[in-house]
Amino acid sequence: MTYSKPALAVVALLALAACDEDMSGSSDMMATPQMQPAPGGPPFIETMDASVSNAAVSACRSALEATTTGGVTVVGSEFSQANTAIYMRVGANGAPWRCLVSADGSNPSLEFQGSEGAA
Repeated sequence: MTYSKPALAVVALLALAACDEDMSGSSDMMATPQMQPAPGGPPFIETMDASVSNAAVSACRSALEATTTGGVTVVGSEFSQANTAIYMRVGANGAPWRCLVSADGSNPSLEFQGSEGAA
């Protein structure tokens, strides 16, 4: 059985179009909205301050990974001479956390920034 080239091209394009629809539909269904920081709490910073040390970021990430389950993503940082603040999100719902730490990475202190009753 022999098929014409145009017929094969149409079948191939239809197959690719079906794949594209399946992919976009599944990614929309898998998207989980991120948990919002608690109203009235400190600002949740989602930009990186270039003056924050890698030691501070690493210490906070390690402390949060040891405390929680789910992936930890560093989303922001803020430098001050008193303490450095590292902002992170955890898990599929993006639970917001803040870590106050010395610039050298010592004494990380974790704070959940979400609403305790939030799902």
